[in-house]
Amino acid sequence: MKNREYKPFDEWIWKSYDGMSRVNVDEFVSNHHEDFFLIGTDSQNYSKKKMCVFTTVLIAYKMYKGGAVIIHRDKVPFIQSLRQRLILEAMRSLEVAWHIDSKVSSKNIIEIHLDVNPSLKFRSGQYKEELVGLVAGQGYKAIIKPDAWAASGVADRKC
Repeated sequence: MKNREYKPFDEWIWKSYDGMSRVNVDEFVSNHHEDFFLIGTDSQNYSKKKMCVFTTVLIAYKMYKGGAVIIHRDKVPFIQSLRQRLILEAMRSLEVAWHIDSKVSSKNIIEIHLDVNPSLKFRSGQYKEELVGLVAGQGYKAIIKPDAWAASGVADRKC
């Protein structure tokens, strides 16, 4: 895979969901250390601009009380291959999970929501097992559509 100007995690800029203010990811995790963490990434190619936008969301969710969301967005050159885009989405979510894992108790639940369809009728469906295996192989629970709302709903809205 060519270098696609993929920034290392420590250079990611996190913002509030409305995009108005910068957020320190470590402070966010610390402030929500008792919550569930849901992570999802979505991407969108823009052929006219010859770029791809990746949006990763980190959701701190407290059962029956709602949650808080921060986002990271970045643009890279257009990515032709759907498989490559989906793998990059999963890897970006895994980077967040690895970082959070180093900051919270082993009792915290961390889920990674993948924007992949379970049905082979859809193009992303052919990569379901590969992507779920990638995430599960790292010790995280992989959630797919229709339950992967962090990726297919929240992140998608910001792409």
